[in-house]
Amino acid sequence: MSQITDLTTLQRAIWENDQRPRGTAQAVAAESILDEARALGPEAEVKALLHLVHAYEFSADRHKMLVPFARALRLWDQDPSVFDSYGTHSLFWMFKWMTSGLVDLPQVPLAAIEDTLADMEKRYRVAGHTERAVRMSEFVVADHVGDHARARKAFDGWLTAARGDMADCHACEIAAQGGYYSRTGDDARAMEHWAPVLGGELTCAEEPHRTLARSLLPLVRLGRIDEARTNHLRGYPMVKGSESMQPSVARHIEFCALTGNEARGLELLADTPAYFEATGDPDSRLSFFTVTGLLMDRLVALGHGDLPVPGPADRSWTAAELAGRARSEALALAGRFDARNGTTAVSEEVQARLDARPLVDRLPLGLRMALAVARDAGPGEEAGPEAPAPAGAAPDGDTASDDTADGEAAGGSAESLGDPDDAMPADVRAALDRYEHAREAGDLHEMRAGMSEAIDRAGDAAAPSWRAGAHLQLSEVLAADEDVPGALHHAYEAVAWADLADPRFAVVARTRLGAHLMAGGRHDEAAPVLEQALSDLDPSPEVHGEGNLVQVRWWLGECAAGRHEPAEAARHWLAAAQVAQRWPDQTDHAVLATLAAEALERAGEGSSAELAYARAAELWAGVGDTPRLVRASRAWAWAVRDRDPAEAGRIMTSATQACEAALAGPAGAAGDELAELRLLLAETLDQHARVIAEEDEDTGRFGGLYEGALAEASALASRAETLLRESADVARWCRSALLAAELAVETGDATAGLELVAVVEARIEGDDELGGFRGHAGWIREQTSA
Repeated sequence: MSQITDLTTLQRAIWENDQRPRGTAQAVAAESILDEARALGPEAEVKALLHLVHAYEFSADRHKMLVPFARALRLWDQDPSVFDSYGTHSLFWMFKWMTSGLVDLPQVPLAAIEDTLADMEKRYRVAGHTERAVRMSEFVVADHVGDHARARKAFDGWLTAARGDMADCHACEIAAQGGYYSRTGDDARAMEHWAPVLGGELTCAEEPHRTLARSLLPLVRLGRIDEARTNHLRGYPMVKGSESMQPSVARHIEFCALTGNEARGLELLADTPAYFEATGDPDSRLSFFTVTGLLMDRLVALGHGDLPVPGPADRSWTAAELAGRARSEALALAGRFDARNGTTAVSEEVQARLDARPLVDRLPLGLRMALAVARDAGPGEEAGPEAPAPAGAAPDGDTASDDTADGEAAGGSAESLGDPDDAMPADVRAALDRYEHAREAGDLHEMRAGMSEAIDRAGDAAAPSWRAGAHLQLSEVLAADEDVPGALHHAYEAVAWADLADPRFAVVARTRLGAHLMAGGRHDEAAPVLEQALSDLDPSPEVHGEGNLVQVRWWLGECAAGRHEPAEAARHWLAAAQVAQRWPDQTDHAVLATLAAEALERAGEGSSAELAYARAAELWAGVGDTPRLVRASRAWAWAVRDRDPAEAGRIMTSATQACEAALAGPAGAAGDELAELRLLLAETLDQHARVIAEEDEDTGRFGGLYEGALAEASALASRAETLLRESADVARWCRSALLAAELAVETGDATAGLELVAVVEARIEGDDELGGFRGHAGWIREQTSA
């Protein structure tokens, strides 16, 4: 951290600390900043105090923010002029944190909370703020202590008061309001209220993270199982390990405990060992120990009381031991809150959560579970069934492929389901025969009917291996029939049964589940499923094969790219490329190299991106794909440009030559191919001109990056304009023509430049959609006359 000597260095130190991840480390650094800032006077102290309050709010040390806030408030009362506009807004904004912060601390008397709330209301009124934030804060207090009438009145006032500068962000408000609807028994209204947040219309730094967690049990209670699973798989990575998101993590654990996913709950508990030791936020600690007690009770009920489990660091724990400790801790904390509040509301809520019964027997998540609870397993465990292999790497490289294009690809034969004919019940055999006949005829409708009937008739007597294969084959049929929800449902079932039957086949089922999720654009759900598939995948030819390894890596790269994590995406694509480089057909290798290059560039890894683009161009040349060779070369040139403009120009020249060679090939290009190559050549000439001519950001004028570059750029732009002149894409031609006109003017041929400008103006006359080019043309005229 920089030494703080004045307001400028103070602001820099605050900015640098704001870039750190939220949590204890950031709060500790903020404390040090305040220590140094005090020596600079009240204005500096105010800035540092407000920064410290902000840091505490988003850490496990929320209880500490009361002291610096009280000091800031005293400075305001002494001299408001030491607060700038941002500081003034922050001070009043943080009042809301103080009311909720005080509520979360059982050692703070209720009278002090009410006094703070009254002070907030008075100060807001004097400052001219609406009462919306005040009513929200009053609701938090009343709801916490169990004063239902006051909570309802404050809630209604919150909803009806005008939104002003002090209102919480809309996403956070909707999250909390929906939570109230759900707690008062109206899950349907809660889900309707949360829709803008869950749908991505309203977001912030903490939303939809919190709402995804809040929605889990309401969705299960409403029977919307698929959405609940989606929100768990999507939401948990958003809150994993976060100090300020401890209550949301607790909701995910609670969801697991009440949906037959106790093993997943244990994994989440193991992800967050620090929560057992975090004592700074009693309310979050209360929530965490409550759901820990619930999860441990479920394990004990399932016969796993002796199972070693993660717990407080002072000793080792079994599920039964931690169940007692967690219950005791939760009820003791609840008792402290109730003693402060003079009610029993908190203890009643905690007891209800501890005593909750499972909402469903099982809700398959598609994830491998450490506990294979045998409550649903049928007799006669057998080897895993043969099943459709996952799709290989995408043949064209543009997107992950799904080979379930028809009935044959969608399912194997009935004999692959594991039971010998003489042991199979007659009605199941008949249903499978129906499936077989339909498969031979390519009748997807009858295939799905036959396999569905076989699964229903087999029932609980079927071995897990049989169930896994049957559900997976039905999933593939449904996917081929474009029934995505049905395909996903049976893929989840296949994974759940395969995990009980055969780990090797579970990888197959999990990969196919990932395929269906990816095909539906559900990347957040696919990622954890595919990560587990990757960890268990054996690339040897006799097990899963390299094609599946490359495909899973490919998809994980897409998932990371969708989360705006380009470095992670590049890691997966490069790992996949290392495998694909051994294959006879190098198309997949070339695509992966291109994807990795683009991701590396987005991640700011310039030198690595250059190498990857160069490799991609080389591979496309070897494959004989001129358009992709040219596009990779152009991207490579732009990546190199700032470091070595002359080299960028040489790369662009090679791309141009590749286009020209394809146009003049042995038989030449014809028809659509000819049109594509002519357009590609024109685009390349245009980009080449822009690569070697530098545009001044202030004046908009072009200059050469090296001697002779401007003249070269002008010639290139002129060629591009000529190729595009007869194009039906008038906008594309206009852009090229105006570039050529500008460069002609810059090289001293104003006459040629103005002639092109006139041609553009004539061609777009009366066309409102192309009016923007008219302004550009006029600007070139002005520059010429100047």
